[in-house]
Amino acid sequence: MVVVEGVTKLSERRTQTSSEAFPDDALASIRAAVEAVPASVFDGSTKHTEVGGFDAAIADRLSQYEYEYEGDAAGGYNPNCKLWSHQGFHYSDDLYDADARIAIEVEKSKWKNVSDDLLKFQKGYRTQTDGRPKIEFGWLVVAVNYLGRHNLYQHSLTKLDFMKSILFIDDVAVIRYQNPNAG
Repeated sequence: MVVVEGVTKLSERRTQTSSEAFPDDALASIRAAVEAVPASVFDGSTKHTEVGGFDAAIADRLSQYEYEYEGDAAGGYNPNCKLWSHQGFHYSDDLYDADARIAIEVEKSKWKNVSDDLLKFQKGYRTQTDGRPKIEFGWLVVAVNYLGRHNLYQHSLTKLDFMKSILFIDDVAVIRYQNPNAG
């Protein structure tokens, strides 16, 4: 199973108190889904390749979420995760629960994508459906041992701190896990 080292929330790092905190039940279910992923999904991965089955394994354990890929990674993109296609933008979230307004981004290989993920959360908060933001809560799943030498989790917190004064969203949670094959 994947080792989860902990969770940090934006609401714990900013002074703004008018936003809602990430719902505890959602935090618990997402964390449990990550922890339940067998370490074998990382088998065959190397320091310079993305672990393709990781987000699919998380999606299998969160059935209420739409998964970016329909069926599996070979099945094509799920239009329900392309939250801005009506505006001509074809960015998507890895997993999305429209009822709870939670988007999940699983970063497995690229530290530079953390900023993109935070911007998608921001854009989702600014995009309304039925008078509510499409994304009220964002969740980043990041490794503490990216490429065996970089702490993607710490990089994520640095980006979150840098952007927190302009990041208008109720809350963002960052879960840190150990990639068993990253060394």
